[in-house]
Amino acid sequence: MQIHVARNSAQLGIFAPEEIIAGLQSGRFVASDLAWRDGMPAWTPLGDWSEFRSVDVPPAAPFAASAFGAKDEASPAMPSWERGASMRHFIATIKEVALDPVRTFANLRDGGYARPISFTYWSLLPAWLCGSILYGALFGFMAMAAKDQAGGNDPFMSWINGVGPFIAALVISGALAVFFLFVPFINFLGAAFTHVLLLPWKPAGSFAQTYRANAYAYGAFMPFVFIPCLNYVVMPWQLVAAIIAHSQVHRIAWWKVVISLLVIPCFCVCGIYAILFAAYFGKSAG
Repeated sequence: MQIHVARNSAQLGIFAPEEIIAGLQSGRFVASDLAWRDGMPAWTPLGDWSEFRSVDVPPAAPFAASAFGAKDEASPAMPSWERGASMRHFIATIKEVALDPVRTFANLRDGGYARPISFTYWSLLPAWLCGSILYGALFGFMAMAAKDQAGGNDPFMSWINGVGPFIAALVISGALAVFFLFVPFINFLGAAFTHVLLLPWKPAGSFAQTYRANAYAYGAFMPFVFIPCLNYVVMPWQLVAAIIAHSQVHRIAWWKVVISLLVIPCFCVCGIYAILFAAYFGKSAG
């Protein structure tokens, strides 16, 4: 059974019982560290756990109390964007979410909405640039193809041919910009839907934490969604990061998060399709 350990409101990670025993013996953990595992109603000091009471704990060194403290650099606030808005922290956050999501979201502390919203806008900027270039080039190709059409019966192709490739590219770029402008607020609806799906498992965090986890888990991959071929790798890993994020932030077993974020939505979507097909074929048969 995996055990979550925290100190001074900062989560230290998830460990096996054997790792905790070794950590208590080495001084990595102390008896006052709070711990929790699936099925427990609340966090409890390690010293109160029956399986750890007999562990021979060495005397605490002067620096032991802050070894994993909130102000210690060994366990900084994560993702890095939480420490400030800069290009360095932006790139570091993308790496942390993509390559080390467990540690990253284990150290995602309580906070407001300003940081995740600003990170979302930063991540949308390269997505907007890539999308504008990609669709601008596509519209340019379509404009050239429209000139060679004999009939010109397609109104969309006729419009592209009429305005030209440059204006068509500007239109799609502007449309993407308007849509991306409202994405952080659309994310509130997505976070609300996610939080409702997680409620049966009694999430430890608030709705704000659900929003923050979503913003970083999905936002870190946004710069790559319009890059051909790479997006086929990015999209599945984005979902994996989101599952890990909510498992860490809300202290819910990963398979329960999978049920909430994958199984239930897929079941609902398939059910809707089944009803539509049944209605269509029933009407056709009648």
